[in-house]
Amino acid sequence: MLGKFAYCILTGVFGAAVLVLFLAVFMELYSVVSFIPWIIAFNTAITGYSLIDKTRDALKYKHLSSICAGILNVIITYFLLSIISFYLFGENLFTMWNFALFLIIGIVCSELGALLAIKYFKLKR
Repeated sequence: MLGKFAYCILTGVFGAAVLVLFLAVFMELYSVVSFIPWIIAFNTAITGYSLIDKTRDALKYKHLSSICAGILNVIITYFLLSIISFYLFGENLFTMWNFALFLIIGIVCSELGALLAIKYFKLKR
């Protein structure tokens, strides 16, 4: 169970990192920063959906688990992108306000992804 939980979170984290680095190749760095909330929203929604998809009925508290997965996804993504931006570009591009915004986005979108998965699997039965 823990492996599935970690797999869902790390998939979202590495997806966000790859998307940010991909956009950094084709765009200016400061314009990429404006897309990061959208990237985090998409990846946390995928994390919430994937968590429900992988565990199905094994999770007792699906909504709480998806929120925790979204929070962990945002925390790891934020620190990974901060380290990457510091070492590649020489400065940290994110503030604590960005972190708070990313947390709110991550919680909401992870829960929405989980709700979508729950409804989808109820319809599929």
